[in-house]
Order: sequence, then C-alpha cells, then structure tokens
Amino acid sequence: MLGDKSAHRRKGRNLQPDFSATPETLGNEVHVWTARLDREADELHALEATLSPDERIRADLFHFARDRRRFVAARGVLRTLLGKHLRQAPAGLEFSYGPYGKPSLAGANAASGLSFNLAHSAELAVYAISRQRNLGIDVERIKPESAGEDIARRFFSAREVSDLQTLPPEARIEAFFSCWTRKEAYLKATGMGLQTPLDSFSVSLLPGESAQFLAGVDERWHVATFDPPAGYAAAVVYDGAASPVKLLSVPLARRIVPGRL
Repeated sequence: MLGDKSAHRRKGRNLQPDFSATPETLGNEVHVWTARLDREADELHALEATLSPDERIRADLFHFARDRRRFVAARGVLRTLLGKHLRQAPAGLEFSYGPYGKPSLAGANAASGLSFNLAHSAELAVYAISRQRNLGIDVERIKPESAGEDIARRFFSAREVSDLQTLPPEARIEAFFSCWTRKEAYLKATGMGLQTPLDSFSVSLLPGESAQFLAGVDERWHVATFDPPAGYAAAVVYDGAASPVKLLSVPLARRIVPGRL
C-alpha cells in the first residue's frame, strides 16, 4: 500500500477519537479503531497466543524482528476486536481470503454478517467493523519523498492531478496522502485491488473539502476521513445506506487480554 456521514449522502467529515469506548452493539454504524502496534512484551505475548498456525508462520517469515512484532500485534488486535463482537475466543476465529487477498470471517462465523477490514503502516493499525457491508480502510505514514508529482501523474486521475497542482507546494503532501488513502480504501472495499485502475475514478483532496467521490464510483459507496495520530493519513469506505462512523482507540496504557478490550 504505497466522516461521520449525515447531511450529505456521499460526504464525510473528520472524526475525533473516543479513547474510552469499548466494543458495543454495532447497529447500523461503522466502527473505526486505531491501535499502536509497538506493544510491551506481555501484551505482545497475549496477542500472539490468539494467532492461528498459519498466521504464526507468516509472522516468522519477516526478516526484521520489529516487523514480526507489528504483524503479530496487528493480527492479534483484529482477532480480539472481532472476538469481542462475536462473543467468542479470538483464537478460534477462522478467516478466508478473496481472489485479491481481502479477508473475511469463515467457518461457523461466515454467516454472522460481521464485516471488517484492516490496514497498517509503520507502527499504526486501523480497523473498520460493521454489519452487512463491504468495507475498505487504509492508513499511510506521511513520507514527503513518496508524494512526488510523477507518482501523482502515474496513479491519479486527471482531475485529481489538476486539483493537486492548484495547491501551494507546502500543502501538496497532505493532499497527496488524503487522495491516496481514499483511493486505496475504495479498492480494498470492492475487493478488486489494482484490478480497478487508480486513475479510473476521482476523489476530493483539497484542504477543507469534504471527503467524497467525484467521479467513476457508484452512488452506493461512501468515503469518510478520520484523524489518526500525527504523521499519518487515513480513510474508510463502505457501501449501503449512509451511516454514522464512530472512531475508537485501542489503549496503550493497559495490558490487552484477548477478548477483553
């Protein structure tokens, strides 16, 4: 991998995190969770205990220990969140993967209606959870060297490139990553990955402009932005009726016990 919706069906606003909330009945909401992945050893051990054998094999393929730890934390937090909503032990959850790698619940929970998606960049992970929806979420650490005009011309639509060029140079980096995460979240939501060219649709990217699809996307899709920690950009996309998006945070201050967030 390189808003609370109400008044306008296809627009969103930046959401502020609720650091005290815990998983609850979803109703028609989309819940977005943020989690730091650099955890203490005891937390990491508890999270690793929830992983399946194939996830542990994937973890062991990482060359750097830091990347392995972050993978373990990302998957363990996902299992803990889903286990809380399903009222099941996180270690017992099964997943299946679509043709382009999109995960979903499998086995006994395949018909639960619980939908989710996840992304992580550097030490931050984000998760989207809802019911009976297609979800996509993306987060990117903002790296100025990755926001060049040549990259925008290669991947963005002509409209997005034009909008980017209207901005002063100091505003283009943030706008670039706003655009990128909205587009990536949409590709993940559809489950098609790069089978859908990034330049085949357009999203808003100008500062102060509501997150929205501008062209090339069916009206059933909605995009919302949210404020991750400083140095990151993020977005979530979902389909169906416009619904509230609640931003929640997995705390660092206490040990995570699987099934108890």
